[in-house]
Amino acid sequence: MDQDEEAYRIDQRRQDELVIIAVVFTSLSILVVGTRTFVRAVLMRKFGADDWTMLGALLFSSGYLIEVIIMKHNGVGHAITTLTLDNMLILIKVTLAIQCTYYACVNCIKFSILCMYLRFAVTETLRYACFGLIGFHVVFFIISLSVTLAQCQPLEKMWDLTGQGPGSCINTTAFFYFTSAFNILTDILIFALPIKTLIGINRPRKEVYALVGVFGVGAFATVIAIIRLHTIVVYTTAVDPFRESILVNLWSILEVNIGIMCASAPALKPLFHPQALMSARYGSSGPPKRMEYHYHSRDKSGPEIKSNIRVEQEFSARSINLGPIPSSSTQVVGGGNIAQIRTVWIRFCRIGIR
Repeated sequence: MDQDEEAYRIDQRRQDELVIIAVVFTSLSILVVGTRTFVRAVLMRKFGADDWTMLGALLFSSGYLIEVIIMKHNGVGHAITTLTLDNMLILIKVTLAIQCTYYACVNCIKFSILCMYLRFAVTETLRYACFGLIGFHVVFFIISLSVTLAQCQPLEKMWDLTGQGPGSCINTTAFFYFTSAFNILTDILIFALPIKTLIGINRPRKEVYALVGVFGVGAFATVIAIIRLHTIVVYTTAVDPFRESILVNLWSILEVNIGIMCASAPALKPLFHPQALMSARYGSSGPPKRMEYHYHSRDKSGPEIKSNIRVEQEFSARSINLGPIPSSSTQVVGGGNIAQIRTVWIRFCRIGIR
C-alpha cells in the first residue's frame, strides 16, 4: 500500500511539472509574440506573412496548453490501474488532437522562418530555396495531417480498448519516427540556409554575433526535437502509454515554444536599436528634417524687424520619365533617362515679429 501511495505521489509530481512547464513556456511565447506584433504592426507598420504565420503558431501552442490541462484533469501520467474508462477514452481522443496541433504548430513556425528569410534574401538561389521549402512543407503537412486522422479505419478503432472491434490501424510507431526524423532534418536545413548570407553581411560585429546567437538558440530547439524522438520510442513501446505520455508531451511543448521565441527574436531588434526602427519606417534618409531660419530686416523708417521662422522640410525622391517639370520642383538629371525630383514642402510653423 505504501509503495502504491509513493508511486501515486511521484506520478502526481510529474503531472504537475508538465502543467507548470507548459504554462510558463506558453506564457513566454505569448509575451514574445505579443511584443513582436506590436513592433511589426504598430512601430514599423510592416506586418507580413512571417508575422501572420507566427500568430498561427502561437494559436496552436495555446491550444496545446489547453489540451495538456484537459489531460491533467483526466489523470495523464498516472498508472492505467488508477484511471476510469472515461479517463482513458478522453486521453486517447486528446492525444489525437495533440498530434494534429503539434504538426500545425511546427509547420507554422517553419513557414514564419522561411517567410522571414524572403525579406532579406539577396540572391535568387536563396529565394527559390525558400519558396521550394515552403511548398514542400505545405505538402508534407497535408500528408501528415491526413495520415494522422486516418491512422485507424474506422477512426473509432483508435479508442477501442478491447481490441475486439472491427477495423485496423497503421504502424503509428514507424509513422511517428518518420515525421520526427523529417522535422529534425528540415530544421537543420532551414537553419543552414542563411549561413552564407550571414557570413557576408555588412553589419557591426556585435549585430552579427547577436544573429548567430539567435540561430544558436534555434539550433537548441533542434536538439530538443532529437530528445523528443527518444521519448517517442519510450511512449510507443510502453506497456502503460498513459503513464509514459508525460515526457513526450513535455518535450513537445518545449520544442514548439522555444521555436516560437527563437523565430520571433530577430523581429524584436527595433526595440533595442532605435536606428533600425527609423530606417525601417523612413528609409535610409531618416525622418523629415527640420530647420530653423532667422530672418533680420530693417525698415527705412523704423527700428529693426526680427522674424523667427521655423521651416519643416520633407524630401522625397522618385523616378520619372523626362518631361515638363512643375516650377515648384527642382530637377536633377542623372544617367540615362532617370530624373530625380526633390519636392520641398515648406510650412511656416511660427512667425514672430519683434
